[in-house]
Amino acid sequence: MEPRYTTVELSSWKEFREFVDDLSDNWIFRGQASSEWGLQNAIERTDFIRLYPGVETDFVAEFQRGARNYLSKDQIPEHLIEWLALMQHHGAPTRLLDFTKSPFIAAYFGYEIANLLPEDKISVWALNLPFIKSSSLARLASHYRDAFTTEKKFVDETLFEKVFYDNRCSLIFPVEPFRMNRRYSLQQSIFVSTGNAGEPFMSQLDFLGDEMEKAVIKIEMPSELQKSVLRALQKMNLNRASLFPDLDGYAGALRLRYNSMQSPEEALAWQMEKLGDSGYPFLP
Repeated sequence: MEPRYTTVELSSWKEFREFVDDLSDNWIFRGQASSEWGLQNAIERTDFIRLYPGVETDFVAEFQRGARNYLSKDQIPEHLIEWLALMQHHGAPTRLLDFTKSPFIAAYFGYEIANLLPEDKISVWALNLPFIKSSSLARLASHYRDAFTTEKKFVDETLFEKVFYDNRCSLIFPVEPFRMNRRYSLQQSIFVSTGNAGEPFMSQLDFLGDEMEKAVIKIEMPSELQKSVLRALQKMNLNRASLFPDLDGYAGALRLRYNSMQSPEEALAWQMEKLGDSGYPFLP
């Protein structure tokens, strides 16, 4: 079956900037190094998620028990969403998928480890946040009427726990933990959760029906733009050091900055392009 989301193919960084500038602030983004990849959360890629019903619950409970040995009292999460965010931060697979409110941060993650073959493309996925939120609340209200005794503007902790432990409602919905660590704050992160951990993320997008094309956009760009895009993002102070504020982030940023430097041949070609027909060298 043909995908019902909208696909936009762009050929340059300029086109990307113009396209996202035309989008409202309602959109959230996720960059991926290959346009061949669909949206997929980490627990979907595990071997254990389909072992038996409730395996995800057991996995989270064991993490909660063990993590207390490494956390101070004030670091211990108070709610399930915060526990999953903590797990996500430390690499434990969850049903959450990271998005960002910045299309440029998403582009960075798309290009950071992109393949450089001419035929390859990266992707930046965009979801319309208010539409996804209202559509998911309408679906959840029909499944969990007792949780909607008052009007809800978002999936709160109580409703999230019902969806999580029930684990049978196929949909996606945004969640924002009350407490976010520094890294997620810098990355302007927001999480999108699935209602059923054992079902693929892309399948659960289908709850949007024919409205999906209005709410889900897949932007594709050539991978070979990697160096020029990373240089442009560096000028915006978007690099691994600014997004991962630790020594590992700094080391990774340094590596990428040097890898993205223009070769003498690229610099000469760029200068000749700027020279054009004027007859005068371009002065930077």
